[in-house]
Amino acid sequence: MRHPLPYGLDQYDIRFRTLPTNGIHLNVAEAGEGPPVFLLHGFPECWASWGPQIRFLLDRGYRVVAPEMRGYGDSDAPEDVMAYDTVELAADVIGLLDAYNQQQGVIIGHDWGCIVAWHTAWLHPERIKGVGGLSVPWFGRGQTDTLSALKRQMGDSYFYIIDFQRAAAHEALNRDKTRSLEGILTGHFDLLGQETGDANLLERITLPEQPPEYMPRDFLDYIVSRYQRHGFEPPLNWYRNFERTWQRTASQKDNTITVPAMYLTGSRDWTHRYAESIGLDMHRQCSDLRIHEVKEAGHWIGQEEPDWVNREIAEFLALIEH
Repeated sequence: MRHPLPYGLDQYDIRFRTLPTNGIHLNVAEAGEGPPVFLLHGFPECWASWGPQIRFLLDRGYRVVAPEMRGYGDSDAPEDVMAYDTVELAADVIGLLDAYNQQQGVIIGHDWGCIVAWHTAWLHPERIKGVGGLSVPWFGRGQTDTLSALKRQMGDSYFYIIDFQRAAAHEALNRDKTRSLEGILTGHFDLLGQETGDANLLERITLPEQPPEYMPRDFLDYIVSRYQRHGFEPPLNWYRNFERTWQRTASQKDNTITVPAMYLTGSRDWTHRYAESIGLDMHRQCSDLRIHEVKEAGHWIGQEEPDWVNREIAEFLALIEH
């Protein structure tokens, strides 16, 4: 039985295709017939997390391609943990560009999809016409891998990315997928202010009495359906490959993203606060960048501030003449 699509997307001719890419198959939601824009979701999201952007882009004559990323929904989920390093995830995107006959594509990512988008533009600049990132900046390769850096910075404090290295993390999330998704997507959790202790991520989240308006019930019901096949282990495997990705990119000469780039962030997003705390300056690592910050927005920026995000995306697409 097909679940109704959230965000009014049933009003559009959304088609689903299974496409081969990089040795696996991805399930892809697509609609429209104009210039394609590839939208990459993050964790714990699904293709429909882009609902407000999909509607906006279709109404303006674009073709939207929103894959269920490796390990999600009806896309393939390899058993090997090492199959989820970001070099492979970027290669998945290049394979999608090939499937749509795009010598140069426009890709926009959110959260982990943002990290994949940055890596794709960094590793395959000749294939990217423009790259957009929502919520997670381009940190570059760094002097050490991300996990090692976080362990050093967080000390004994609890941090979910470190917790996600353990099998117990995905086992806990799988026990009640509805509760897990609603907790992460709608609950309150101070990521940077956690004390040490045995409590897992879900036990540290405070749920609101009602979900915020930007996480409507039809979306929360729909996204649970996307986690029934694979559960949370494959998505958490994305977090378990920081060192492998760092090793596999050792031959890169520098951290610079050279293609036209756009970064959108909310002032209440923990990644924004973290980037400020370490003095990150993305302009040093992107040669053609525009950064826009919206006040009083959190991590789910495309859903929290859709009009603002859509306007910035439209300006970026016009700038790169797409």
